[in-house]
Amino acid sequence: MGEWRTLRDLNVEEQCKDYGQALNVLENVYNATDELACWRTELAPVAAIDSYQIIDDPDDGAGWRKVGALQEALRRNSVLPPIVLAHTATSARGGYGLLDGRHRFNAALLEGRSFIRAWVAHVGCCGGPASNR
Repeated sequence: MGEWRTLRDLNVEEQCKDYGQALNVLENVYNATDELACWRTELAPVAAIDSYQIIDDPDDGAGWRKVGALQEALRRNSVLPPIVLAHTATSARGGYGLLDGRHRFNAALLEGRSFIRAWVAHVGCCGGPASNR
């Protein structure tokens, strides 16, 4: 898997789609900063990502259009930006909290993908603080 990295390091190598949002969730939910070296690039199991992030609003036209465009990109085997996750204790919701990439996650789920490219924080595994999740 490689050595522990920081979110800031990963973002320098490949820009996060919404770094500010990911950082906000990291700070407010996981009590960590972008300087905590607890990150790895992984292929995360789609089925284990927080089920509360599944889009189920039939009136979210803009969201469904984004998901549809991302599904098409997946069918063309396009490489999408990584989603940003935090590995958590497994619960009924899943074992990965989603910090950024809701539409990419939903596209992968609807396309039946087993794994998705992700930056994964293992906050509790690398000596980080306890989360609020």
